[in-house]
Amino acid sequence: MNVLKFAHLRPLMSLETVASAFGEHWVPPGEDGYLTCTPASVSARLDAEGRLGYITFLRTFPGHAVIDRLHIGMTLAEALNARPLLQLAERDDNELEGWARHFDVTEDGLLLRVAVQDEVVRSIELSQNLPVYRERQLPAAAPSLTCAFDLTLDPQHDLAMRTRGPEWAGGWALGLPPGITPQQWPLSPVFGHPMRHAFTLHLPPQYRAQGQQLVGLSMFVDDQFEEMETSDEVTAFFERANSSEPPTDKDLLPFWQHSQDRHPCQHDMEDILGTRYAVIWLTQEEFDAPLCLPPTLASEYLGDTPSWMTQSYAEYFPDTWLYTRDEQTSKEDAEAGCMSGVSTALPIRAAVRENDPNVGKPAREWDHECTLSGYVPAYSDKGVELDLGRWRTPAHLGGTMVPNQGYPDFGPYYLEFEESFGGFNFGGGNAQMDLEKMELDWACG
Repeated sequence: MNVLKFAHLRPLMSLETVASAFGEHWVPPGEDGYLTCTPASVSARLDAEGRLGYITFLRTFPGHAVIDRLHIGMTLAEALNARPLLQLAERDDNELEGWARHFDVTEDGLLLRVAVQDEVVRSIELSQNLPVYRERQLPAAAPSLTCAFDLTLDPQHDLAMRTRGPEWAGGWALGLPPGITPQQWPLSPVFGHPMRHAFTLHLPPQYRAQGQQLVGLSMFVDDQFEEMETSDEVTAFFERANSSEPPTDKDLLPFWQHSQDRHPCQHDMEDILGTRYAVIWLTQEEFDAPLCLPPTLASEYLGDTPSWMTQSYAEYFPDTWLYTRDEQTSKEDAEAGCMSGVSTALPIRAAVRENDPNVGKPAREWDHECTLSGYVPAYSDKGVELDLGRWRTPAHLGGTMVPNQGYPDFGPYYLEFEESFGGFNFGGGNAQMDLEKMELDWACG
């Protein structure tokens, strides 16, 4: 990208002008107007009318590009010589040592702000005088939601294919899914193989966000622990709209036949790294039904079989804690594999979380958002006072969210889970899933 094109952008310019500067790298902004700038040499936002509200030239912006007589990397003395009316701003309490801010008004009436570190210009910002921005429409609170639930995992043991005892009433992590047919088992849209079953969860009535008749869900994930080759033919097939006509290519026919039997309550998701996930919502009858073995497909376009289908948990997962909660039972049960006809899983238990002030309130990070929603971030001053980071279960429904990095724009009906809740690879982090929007987000630790 030729970032020098950005040097000519100025507040009040139209969306079309801004988009042309980005060229093929242009990504339409969200409703809040923030622009995606890659590489991150500038930061910019459109106002409520679609004009450029501000643009900030950051320390990585080329130093030879001149912006209203200034450039990145020049000394403060040089900046004052170029703009004698540049004034020192009042120091902010949060300002880092060695930093200072200066401001001026350009000949076009734009506000000019300059950040200086150790007497060197590090950023230059131009903005409208009184810009009006659109804020994101965030999910509303749900006063009718009165409980959050902590989800724990019992030590793993054999899960019967058909008749299951009361210890499995809350669901299970790992193992096999219930109530679907092999033809309904989600396939990877990039590899073509069955996706791995991660967990099946029975939901309390308040969190049945897709309807009270759908009492639980099974989650599937593409392989996250080995490098697999994608299939261009498979990817192209799944990217096309479903056709009522079978393909002429016999090696695509198994995928077409499979797609015709897709479960009506399947939701597909993709993360920022391109990993695919699928969730199938289940009725009580489906939840109580026999377990399902993954399908076997025959196609020349399929690469090597995913290791989870042929290996034991001990062989497949790199760490013991991803498939066991108990060291003594891990050796006994770790050799079970999903294709062996024996499903070894970890029972899930749900318990009401006590004294969580954030039940029914969408999780937010910034003070002005929390003021509107009433949410208390776990590591804010008040959150620390209330010890809102005290919960350590591998998953929970609703209440206080503790993401490893940013907060997703999710509503109060959500599931937050750690890597051990079904054997995931989130780089040491955790994930959140909105049960209404059926969207997933995660961040590494």
